[in-house]
Amino acid sequence: MGPKRPPLPPWLEHAAAVRKKLKDRGFKPSDRVQACELCDEYAEETWSLRGETLGGRDLCYCANCGRSRSWKGAGENRRVEEPFDLMTFLGIKPEA
Repeated sequence: MGPKRPPLPPWLEHAAAVRKKLKDRGFKPSDRVQACELCDEYAEETWSLRGETLGGRDLCYCANCGRSRSWKGAGENRRVEEPFDLMTFLGIKPEA
């Protein structure tokens, strides 16, 4: 047997599950993939959920390094949550 591979970070291991859960919750991809400010890789995805009165929520996460942040609300009440725990928000539990 060869050397044991180190475990993948949760955002890579569960990439398909992240996208599926975002879609299940009503989020839609809102922008093309962009370069992450932290790791400089073109792996940052942005997803949006529009609410009728509260402005909704925007999520941005890097599929390479896992950096994630969220914007909630609209106008003057819009606030950013960074860092944002995307895995807990989506209910994805890393394998033990």
